[in-house]
Amino acid sequence: MAACRARYGRALFPFLLIVACANPLRGQGPEPSTIVVPIRASLAPLGPQIEAQVPKTFADKVRERGIDVRYEVARAPIRLEMIGAGLHSSTTMKYAMEACRGRFPCISCGFGEARRVVDVRLHSTLTWDPAWRLRSITSPLPVHYAKRCQVTWLGIDITRRFVAPVVEDQLAETARIIDRNTPGLTNIKPRAEQIWTALQTPVELAPRTWLVLDPNDVALTPIVGKGSMVTSTLLLRAQTRVIVGEKPAIKQRPLPPLKTVPSETSPGLRVPFDLELPYEEASRLATRDFAGKTYKVNGKPLLVESIRLASATNGRVLMEAKIDYRGGALRNYRGMVYLEGTPRYDPATTSIIVPDLDYSLEPKRRGFLARIAERAAHV
Repeated sequence: MAACRARYGRALFPFLLIVACANPLRGQGPEPSTIVVPIRASLAPLGPQIEAQVPKTFADKVRERGIDVRYEVARAPIRLEMIGAGLHSSTTMKYAMEACRGRFPCISCGFGEARRVVDVRLHSTLTWDPAWRLRSITSPLPVHYAKRCQVTWLGIDITRRFVAPVVEDQLAETARIIDRNTPGLTNIKPRAEQIWTALQTPVELAPRTWLVLDPNDVALTPIVGKGSMVTSTLLLRAQTRVIVGEKPAIKQRPLPPLKTVPSETSPGLRVPFDLELPYEEASRLATRDFAGKTYKVNGKPLLVESIRLASATNGRVLMEAKIDYRGGALRNYRGMVYLEGTPRYDPATTSIIVPDLDYSLEPKRRGFLARIAERAAHV
């Protein structure tokens, strides 16, 4: 058993660099690559939908405790605005009320004078649903009536008793309308499927060299926005490989279920990858680059006639090289040399190390002369 450090220029062994590529290191492999795709959607179409479905005016007459009450409520257009992670909806309602009872004078607020004003607001939390659509959960915020109408001689707050329920019912209905219409604003699943499929298509980097991505999962970051626009990020994680040889046949994986993850904080994009070289292709490259060439070993010619690479046991690599070494006298040898070991990349020296390299000659040719040749082959 012997240790060997392979570098170009060293007789017989420069193509161990190819061997190392043909046998990627065992283990978990490189960390997944992350593909980042910005997602933008507009909430502008939601405004007209709400306007068309929420009444602009409300009016009614009711009688309670012998009091005849009539009221009118009119709302201004609903304003929608994304602020950070929430959708804020707001409008202004103006109302007038009148209460009459028998011979008593009628009490009115907003009739024959400026109408009373109340500001109403709703808050929506936006998320992505499993169908890859926007989903909102909307809640009305408490309504504050700055100046109410009261019938003091009966101790009745007619704003609270008659107008507030109408306003609050309309707020609840507006919240339902927002949540019902939000999913129809955007559907990013077709785009995600297109990207997912494209990632699984091998890309030719150079002749007989292919970039292959094996996507693992897909996720979306939380939604944020400003004005009428919402933004998110589509994150796809994939194992990245560079394969040398014929175009690889890739079995397409379906788009997995959507999940959400915290916002991506990495300032850059890292794409680590494995380099894969099939033994057949490695043999072809080694034969092309090294076979048929003569190298000098101790000043004597060594011809490499053929090379073949194959898998050995326990993750090792076997290289069979047919050589013709003319070392003179008893040092001549023509036959097979078998080298076996586990190539490892040493980042400290940027070289390929084969710490467990072992070698042998053809078993049928072992003997005194073969042992001499074996020593020569290992020089």
